[in-house]
Amino acid sequence: MAAPRHDRERGQALVDFALAIPITLLAILAVFDFGRALYTYDVITSAARIGSRYAIVHGSACPLPTCPASPATIRAYVLSKINGIDPAKLTVTPTWSTGPGCSGPPYQGPRCLVNVQVSYPYNFIVSVDWPLNLSSTSQMQISQ
Repeated sequence: MAAPRHDRERGQALVDFALAIPITLLAILAVFDFGRALYTYDVITSAARIGSRYAIVHGSACPLPTCPASPATIRAYVLSKINGIDPAKLTVTPTWSTGPGCSGPPYQGPRCLVNVQVSYPYNFIVSVDWPLNLSSTSQMQISQ
């Protein structure tokens, strides 16, 4: 006489659970990790915008004692305004260039262009050996 059907399927739910849970947890972790990457990219984009805004307000015609903005002052300002990422890994690179009506050098006068590039190496949780270099650039025209 054959064993009842429920005896032959005993433990089947445990096997199904053991096969499904790692895939489910990996998918949840991947969603969480990509959310962190998106947040980090948003912080990087905001940092570039903050740096270029600081540079256009602190041009060579600015009456403040902190003017004109230098790469060091722009970097210090950006680092003071960001949250949620490691500031030691953040790279802030400002460059100045000519624009229409710009007189120079040093190209820090009104109507000159300033570019602030910010980059950050992002490491995923699931893979330690695959850093993703997130980068953003903001360009604005110096107002004073």
